[in-house]
Amino acid sequence: MQKLTILVLLSFYFCGFSQKSTIKYNRPFVIFEGCDDAVDKEKCYTTKSSEFIFNQLSDSLKTKLIKKSKSDTITLSSRLYFDEKGYVLKDLSKLYSSVDSTTKDVNYLIKKFPQIKPVLDEFDRGVASNVTSFYGFKIDSSRTDLELIPDFEPTDVPFEFLGKLPVFEGCSEQLNDEDAFRCMNYKLMKYIQENFRGDLIASAAGLSPGVNSIFLFFKINTEGKIELNYVRAPDPMLEAEGIRLIAGMPDAKSPGMLNGKAVNIPFFLPIKFVVEGDNKSEKEKKKSKRRKRRKKS
Repeated sequence: MQKLTILVLLSFYFCGFSQKSTIKYNRPFVIFEGCDDAVDKEKCYTTKSSEFIFNQLSDSLKTKLIKKSKSDTITLSSRLYFDEKGYVLKDLSKLYSSVDSTTKDVNYLIKKFPQIKPVLDEFDRGVASNVTSFYGFKIDSSRTDLELIPDFEPTDVPFEFLGKLPVFEGCSEQLNDEDAFRCMNYKLMKYIQENFRGDLIASAAGLSPGVNSIFLFFKINTEGKIELNYVRAPDPMLEAEGIRLIAGMPDAKSPGMLNGKAVNIPFFLPIKFVVEGDNKSEKEKKKSKRRKRRKKS
């Protein structure tokens, strides 16, 4: 039976708490075109992707954003999901605008996003991943054009982040948001670790050594019940396991709140697990077999 290492990370859309990864990567972060030799590839990604987004803004969209904006700074918040080959998963990725009623207008930018070099595990296999970014644009003094803000740090985030988080059994109602999130993360992480049938699935699906990702998208509704949204995985058996895990998740004892009212809250939970194996290349394995045959003869 194949040996697994499991890492579970819970994200409340753009913000979240996570463990420090113990998985080994040959390329731990995606690489945007032109960032291969950058020392800080994450910063280079942010710089290059912000320039790309800015250059893709149409004149009509700029005019609409400027006209509707109540501030001189416009923020686009994105969470992009990349597959094992570095292509954007368009149906999963999201782009939000800080300007009222323009989020749908900016989402065409996701379709234009170029292929990047994906995360690579220790076997140089591509790993599905996601990247959160915030892009800032300043309205010029004449209010006729936008200027890209380098090294932008947002002061506002989408409304999805606001309000009281759901509370799970064993977590106190009195915890602040950060501690409540940590407690919720712990409860769900424990559930996944105790119920994920990784060894069985890895053997049945014949998974190769390396990192595999299952993306779980679900929501906690206004009654605290967990509902399935979507599961994405590179293998149908992994998708089925993701659906089974969501179906068995413990419900929250109280729902998330916004302005004193219960609301549906979307969550994203990626399960990454390593199928451990021999790290030798195929060429090295063949050489080893030939040496053994020569010794026998």
